[in-house]
Amino acid sequence: MRRLYKRLAAIFLFSAVLSVLIFAVSLYKRGKDENGRYLEQLLVSVESNLNWETQEYEEKVEHLEEDYISRARAVEYIASHDTQMIGRNGLEFLKGIMEVGEISLLDSSGEIFLSTDETLEGSRSEDAVMEELADLPQGEKVAVHMDTPDFRNRPEYFYVIAGSGSGQFAAVRIDADISRSGLVSGKEVVGTILRQATTEYETSIFAVGKVKGSVFGITENNSQDIQIRDVQEGQEMLEYLSRIPKGEPVFLHINGAYQSAVVRDLDDMYLVAFSGLDRVVGNVLLTFWIGLAVIGLICVLTVLMVRYHLKKYLFLRFEQIREGIYGILRGERDPAEDDSEIPELRLLMDMIFQLERGYVEKSHGIDRMEDQLWAARTEAECDRLTGLYNRSGFERRAEMFLKKEHPGGALILLDLDNFKQINDFEGHPEGDRALQRFAQCLSGAFRDEDVIARLGGDEFIVLICNPVPEKILEEKFDSLLAGVHMTMKDEYEKYRVSVSIGAVPIDGSMRDYKKLYQCADTALYISKYLGKDCFYINKKMISCMRRECIGCRADCPRSRILDRKEGITEDGEDLYHHSGS
Repeated sequence: MRRLYKRLAAIFLFSAVLSVLIFAVSLYKRGKDENGRYLEQLLVSVESNLNWETQEYEEKVEHLEEDYISRARAVEYIASHDTQMIGRNGLEFLKGIMEVGEISLLDSSGEIFLSTDETLEGSRSEDAVMEELADLPQGEKVAVHMDTPDFRNRPEYFYVIAGSGSGQFAAVRIDADISRSGLVSGKEVVGTILRQATTEYETSIFAVGKVKGSVFGITENNSQDIQIRDVQEGQEMLEYLSRIPKGEPVFLHINGAYQSAVVRDLDDMYLVAFSGLDRVVGNVLLTFWIGLAVIGLICVLTVLMVRYHLKKYLFLRFEQIREGIYGILRGERDPAEDDSEIPELRLLMDMIFQLERGYVEKSHGIDRMEDQLWAARTEAECDRLTGLYNRSGFERRAEMFLKKEHPGGALILLDLDNFKQINDFEGHPEGDRALQRFAQCLSGAFRDEDVIARLGGDEFIVLICNPVPEKILEEKFDSLLAGVHMTMKDEYEKYRVSVSIGAVPIDGSMRDYKKLYQCADTALYISKYLGKDCFYINKKMISCMRRECIGCRADCPRSRILDRKEGITEDGEDLYHHSGS
């Protein structure tokens, strides 16, 4: 009998060691695979953000083109109708109010004969452009020129040429101030995305350009120095990364230690995410020794229990247990009943109850995860500086509102006038505080059910979610203008900081958010054209941004404003309202 117990103990011990070893190896493989999936998800997230930033940048360039075309046409219109502007002082004045880099006038041969930048005068680099403009119909004589550098460099120039029918000049050229235009290089975009990427400790992502093979972007939470053993930056780095399997976890010796890494191949770069193996290996070793000790202890206790029960309770105990289990399953025995004769049955019931509690805890954990996901989504749709919604949060709610059966309300665009001077003379922290005060004005002026957001910079937007009479809307705007003057009194006295407002009513006839936004943007542009610090309600849904009217509509209040008849409609109704300051 003793020999049987020894053999049983040896079998249990061998099984325990083998089981723990297999479990440790499987745990290591699973940890490696999970770490690889985590790194791959990080790279996919970075690539998704990069694609989104690229698309947003293209939209920004498109908006910049449209904006500068409007400015070029505005300058052409003013210079054509006011000969005092055809001079260096006049052009400098237009340059200031249009907020552009340079303004130049061209003759019919394409030569620049007058410019705010004297170095451009006498240049004949626009001959081909003048020939191109000559072939275009009247009203569409516009050409946009933008530098297309390589991935690492910013565009060096961006300008718009608008043809003119004036006898004084043949075309107007508007050059953008590249430093303030928002144009950046692909390298800067990638660097910004990587700096903003959120990774766990000891996890990093870096980018290597395919042109020069150098590291130009890395996440900020770890070391900013990337050293791969026996690999130098340049062509050697490119050849090394090209040989690595893409999208699969591999081991690389980075910064003096082996790291689990995943490489992703993009058009202009390689993205590499890596994480240390210390945690995975440490967990495996700890699990191995703990598992070995626990299973060894279980084996010893099991042998002792088997020995005891084989001697004393072999068949009778099995029968009692069997009957007890059947009694519970048939409902003949109360699970809470204390049965000291069958302690194993109590253990079995305790295990059943523990499993039940485990399932309940998992259910509660899932509920907590859902709450955390909702909180994360809410945070992603809020502007951290002002506490208002950001662009994505506002657009999602606006599009949901427009899908209602009978939407009614108003879409309002607001822009702080001369806000840039606060940043220039007092610094960005003071500018941020001014934006926060203005956000408080908006929150106090509108109701809780209205949607208020900051689109970016000093541009804000409000969606009134129920029908509002025009007079009430005008009174609300007058009150808001007065409130801004009181709240931002110091900024107004120092820099003439005020707010321009453009609004478009929502009556269900137009459900496209982008078109409504364009109508509100047109109204905002008109309010600034009328002198700023005022509001304009675009009741006729005008979305035209031309500075020169082409007569596309018979009854166009914006056309009358451009003809210097602003302020009164045909029936004597006010077209806009000023704050009175």
